[in-house]
Amino acid sequence: MIPPYLVIGDLTRDLLPAGGSSSGGTVRYAATTIARLGVGAAVLTSGDPAQPLDLPAGVQATIVPAQAQSTFENRYTPTGRVQLLHALGARLHFTDLPHAWRAAPIVHLGPLTGEFGLDMAEQFPDSLVGVTPQGWMREWDSPLPAVIRRVTWKPNPTQLRHVDVLVLSIEDVGGDEDLAESYAHDCRLVAVTRGARGSTLYISGKPHQIDAFPAVERDPTGAGDVFAAALLLRLRETGDPIAAATFASAVAACAVEGSGTSTIPTRAEAMARMG
Repeated sequence: MIPPYLVIGDLTRDLLPAGGSSSGGTVRYAATTIARLGVGAAVLTSGDPAQPLDLPAGVQATIVPAQAQSTFENRYTPTGRVQLLHALGARLHFTDLPHAWRAAPIVHLGPLTGEFGLDMAEQFPDSLVGVTPQGWMREWDSPLPAVIRRVTWKPNPTQLRHVDVLVLSIEDVGGDEDLAESYAHDCRLVAVTRGARGSTLYISGKPHQIDAFPAVERDPTGAGDVFAAALLLRLRETGDPIAAATFASAVAACAVEGSGTSTIPTRAEAMARMG
């Protein structure tokens, strides 16, 4: 069966300051968003196939066996947040996908640890391909655990042209507006999210301001992935980038008002927030 929405990337284990852990990653936030919006989703990730995944009921999953699950830790210091990588999952390949899934109409590439390359986008010529590139904007030393450093992502322009929608935050590029805008030279639709300040949507290189909807922010974790998933889905449905980004802003506004994925809205709730 062909899933309407396919997301590829690490499903992470996130260590908590008080002990224990929670699951996270683009895969979790995007798949949950799509499921809440009433559409079928599928994920390709890595981990222990014998362990249940923290995903909504009905989300299909293909799990590449791995000795470890990609594991992150955030430490908060007087000089800011320090992020560490404790473990890496397996590499993910196009050939890991069930054949039917390769025809998914929407494909969301969400790398977190470089678990695959941008060349993956070329494998889906008939799909709407979206990318949240965080995993290509990080580096670390061996052995693990190790501190994660932000690096400047300079994608191959030819490969970037296979991407239909690129979504990143202004924090991902260290506030470098010129760098964020440069991606729009080779990608037709680029969304740069800015939290409560909304987002900038570059359509064929031309910037458009998309306002944020009012929200009482309690947990911004995963908000960019929620925005990206909603944007891709609504763009496929309407073909209108401005309308899709406005819808995505409403979905993200709902999502940040609770912890984790607890307040990711239904479609009716997102429409009510817009209205």
